[in-house]
Parts: sequence; structure tokens; C-alpha cells
Amino acid sequence: MIGKVLEYCDNHGLLQPGMHVLVACSGGPDSLALLDILLQLRAMRRLTITAAHFEHGIRGQESRDDAAFVQRFCQERGIVCLTGADDVPAFARERGLSLELAARTLRYRFLWQACDEAGADVLATAHHADDQAETVLMRILRGTGPDGLAAMRPKSGRQIRPLLGTSRADIEAYCRMRQLMPRHDVTNDLPDCTRNRMRLLVLPYLRAHANPEVSRALCQLAELASDEDDYLEAELAASWSQLKPPGETDTLLLAPFEKLHPAMRRRALRRFFREVSGTAKDLGFPHVQALERLAAGGRTGSSLALPGRWQAHVSYGRLCLRKQAERAACAEPHQAVPVTIPGETHFGPWVLSASLLDELPSRTGPMEFYLDAGALADGPLFLRTRRPGDIMSLPAGHKKLKDVWIDDKIPRETRDSIPLLASGREVLWVIGHRRGSRYPVAEDTGKILYVRLERREDKDHDER
Repeated sequence: MIGKVLEYCDNHGLLQPGMHVLVACSGGPDSLALLDILLQLRAMRRLTITAAHFEHGIRGQESRDDAAFVQRFCQERGIVCLTGADDVPAFARERGLSLELAARTLRYRFLWQACDEAGADVLATAHHADDQAETVLMRILRGTGPDGLAAMRPKSGRQIRPLLGTSRADIEAYCRMRQLMPRHDVTNDLPDCTRNRMRLLVLPYLRAHANPEVSRALCQLAELASDEDDYLEAELAASWSQLKPPGETDTLLLAPFEKLHPAMRRRALRRFFREVSGTAKDLGFPHVQALERLAAGGRTGSSLALPGRWQAHVSYGRLCLRKQAERAACAEPHQAVPVTIPGETHFGPWVLSASLLDELPSRTGPMEFYLDAGALADGPLFLRTRRPGDIMSLPAGHKKLKDVWIDDKIPRETRDSIPLLASGREVLWVIGHRRGSRYPVAEDTGKILYVRLERREDKDHDER
């Protein structure tokens, strides 16, 4: 058994010599066997072992007895055991969660805190092959995709699963051989949640009537799906920069997106949603389908509501994703602010720096602008957002700002938040997009007005 676990760890790079491992131990057969096996490997791999136990407050005195058992087990073997406790039923009621999800949330919160407190390199959990089979089957029944079929990985970030290639039967046999006397959680015997029903009812039925090796088959499916998922993710990563315009994290370019294979398009949409929303929760298949139809239509102004108050919309060949509340906030115009020359002008999240120069700058970027300082004789300059009746002077003559927005394919949803440099109703600079042609710098120009716009946090960072 120890040799089998060590081989699995070596094949997947789970245990490095000198590593500090925090072992999650409930006192049940799986986690107790894991802790004992790692203790057997401690000298061979120069491991530092720390245990962690979380008491859920679900089973009253039995739960407290579990905690005492794990502490004694660790004390007898001379290892540190970090303990935590919480009222899972109360947490579940407050958050409207199932007892199972509430327990998982609080348990992992404690385990990662314990991992940091101990200074451990990894967190080892006792998920095994039968757990993997249950997970794959539950995901199949929910209608998962190929990435969901990959289920649990041997390693996920700092979490390792050394027993993932080992069956429950082998673990129980190991406990008997080692006379470990693990604790028994009676809640695992009740078919009152999906996972318990899979373990107690569905998988035994499938073994008896469909395939005696159903658990092995499901684990094999997970391994194949894991390899293929890694390959597809690498393929997507290689083309990701072509799908994303520089500096626009909430935007996907539709022209290169449409060239992708349908499988890659769906994968790209899920990754896009995760990156923008910042949530690990994936989009369901119906939402991915609807989002793909929205992107395929490509009609500017079309939109789609997504979970979590997210809104997707198409604008000039781009698929944009924003929080609905954020879009509403952007629609509130900033009050016009007179520009301080020379000096700095604060405007919402922006800082405009203005100075008077004798010579033209050698080069300017999209957030820099210069013009003949004689413009100041016509009145003060203001920083503001768009207003009805705004115009721009262009080489071909005056043009309404609205028509400039359309020509430049600036999304309608972002126009209210773009800062403008204006003199009266004339816009001299659509900052970051278009420069007006009025007040050009010529040979007989005296002073040159030079302005640069920065985000406040960027400027503060540069100054530090």
C-alpha cells in the first residue's frame, strides 16, 4: 500500500524531499490512513508532517470525541495537530446553504488558514478513487463538459491528493492491518445528500447490474478527460492574446473568436467569464450557448443577462462583459472641472497634468496631447464627459461628437465614462481616442500647452 501511494505521488510530483505537509484528518478511515502513510514516508522523504482537524459542530459529543481522538493520535506520534471548530448548521441557515456545502466552505477556510499558520508547502487531503468515481458520476448527471469530467486532479494549486489512485477497500484493509481503529461518522450512512446517495445506492446498483468495475471506469474517464482538458487549455492559451485587445480585460474580439472551432469557442467564453467576473464558478451550458449565439449574431447593441448580475453586450465587433451596476454608474456624468494650467486637475479616477512648453515633445502617446497655448485666450478649458450638442473640429470641418463616436466605433456603453478636454461646447480631445484639429502648433506658435492624463492609482504608484 505504501509503495503504491509513493509511486502515485512520484508519477504526479506530489511529494518533494524536504516538503512540509499539512494533512487534513477527520479521524475517519481515509484521512487516518493518509496521515499514517505519510508518517511512514517521513524519514525517506525528509517530510515535516503537521495534522489539522476541523470540528463541524454537527454531531454534538461525537464530533468532539473525533477531535479528541485525532489529537491523541498525533500526540502519541509526536506531531503537531492544529484544531478548529465552528457551528456549521448555524452557518448553513444564515447563508441559505446545504449542510454539506456549508461544512465544506468552513472546513477549507480553516484548513488554508492552518496551512499558512504552519508554514506548510502543501495541504494533503484523503480523496480516493471511489470519491473520484462519485464526483465524475455526479457531474455527468448534471450535464458537465470535458473539463468537468476531469473532476479532481492529483494536484490543484497547493492541494495534493496522494490517495486518488487508491480504492476505499484498499484503504480499509490498510487500517485493519495497521490496527488504526478509525472513527466512524454515522452521517455517511444516510442517503440524505447527493454524494451519499451515489455511494450507498447508485454505484452499488451499477456494479451489480451494469459494470462490476464501474468505479475504475469512471476514474479512467477522469484521467483521459484531464489530459485532454490540459491540451485544450494550452491551445486556448496560445491564441488568447489574439482574442483580447490590449488593456481591455472585459472585452473579447469577435473576428478571431469566430475562427475558432466550436469547442474552443465555448471554452474561450467560459474562460472569459471567469477572468472578468473573478469567480471560479463556471457558466452552465445553456448560458454558454446563449452567449455563443450573441457573439455569432455580432449585432451592435444586442445584449444578454448572465448570472451574478453580469451583462454581455456586442459593440462594433467586440463582446463586452460588465456588471450591470457598474454600467449604470458609468452613465452618471462627472461635473465639469476647470483645468489648472500649469498643475494637476483631478477628475473622478483621473489626474490631468498640464504644463507650458517652448518646444514640441519628441513623441506622445494616446494619453498625451498638445496644442497652441493661444487656445487659452478663448476661455478656460474643462475636463468633463459628453453633453448634447458637442462638436469637434477635424481637418474636413466641424462634426458632431456623436458622429465621431460612431466613426471610431466607440461602444455606446462606454461613451459616458470617457473624459473629454473641452472649450465650451467644442471638444478638443476625446482622451485616448481622437484629437481635434483646432489650435494646431505651427512655426509661429509661442507657448505649447502639453497635457497628460493618468489614472490616480497609477500616478500615486509612480510617485512612490
